[in-house]
Amino acid sequence: MLKISLIGRGWFHEAWHHKTSVIGGILAIISLSLAHYAGFLMKVPLQIVAVAGMPLVRGVTATFLFYVFFCAVFARVLASILQLAVLPFIAVTDRIDPAFHRKMDWPHQRRFVRSHSRTIKWEGLIWIGIQSLMFLLMMLSIYVEFAGTWTSVAGLFASIVLVILTGLLRAGFFLQPKPKTFINKIKARRVRAGRASSAAFVTATAALIIIAFFMGVMRAHLLRDQQEHPIVTKEFSGKAAVIASADGALLLLQKQGAEMRYIYSTAEFTASIETKSVFPPLGMRKE
Repeated sequence: MLKISLIGRGWFHEAWHHKTSVIGGILAIISLSLAHYAGFLMKVPLQIVAVAGMPLVRGVTATFLFYVFFCAVFARVLASILQLAVLPFIAVTDRIDPAFHRKMDWPHQRRFVRSHSRTIKWEGLIWIGIQSLMFLLMMLSIYVEFAGTWTSVAGLFASIVLVILTGLLRAGFFLQPKPKTFINKIKARRVRAGRASSAAFVTATAALIIIAFFMGVMRAHLLRDQQEHPIVTKEFSGKAAVIASADGALLLLQKQGAEMRYIYSTAEFTASIETKSVFPPLGMRKE
């Protein structure tokens, strides 16, 4: 019993010691999920959001997080496969030098050791960048299938550019807009390094929230443009596109030319709102 209690106490101590990281991770997931859900509901009428907003958040968020973790794991696997293919080639040819012309110089081993140490130092950041790019491309191709209007795509890239410029401004880059000088000052001054780290964290957080928001917009656009399917519920029977679902509740969309009708159907009631009265009335519930 004493051993079990000590093990439990040790686990609790470790969890409490890293409580900031755990709480930060949970808050990050919640923030990304809410930003994505807000983008998803951008074009849904407020009357439907009022009754369907809370019930549908679980289904939409669960789907989003599933694709996030799936694409993250898949990107990690692809990056590992790429490492297995690329790293042996680099180790043999030593062509990581920026010029990509210098061959392995065995007679001058010190220079080779120095170059190899520099390669190892930056290797982790390079692979993280490659993995992040793979993750973003897979989310765009699998989750939203590159769907969306030019407005949403342009808004996404413009927002990311503005966020990066804001991060550089926070880090003090524009006081000395030369990358080499800026990096040297960060290495030499602890205050500059702290400011740059804080700016990088804030910039990355803002960029992720913006990407999650536009992912929600593009996902909703993809689902609205899908083909309508026959749907039968207690109070609705017809063809519609399924926008979201959770615990037996359905958010449906019907189109007729340029007009649209949103239908929220549950086991208890059915609510609808349409842009113009061109759709047939919903069936009344039969006793």
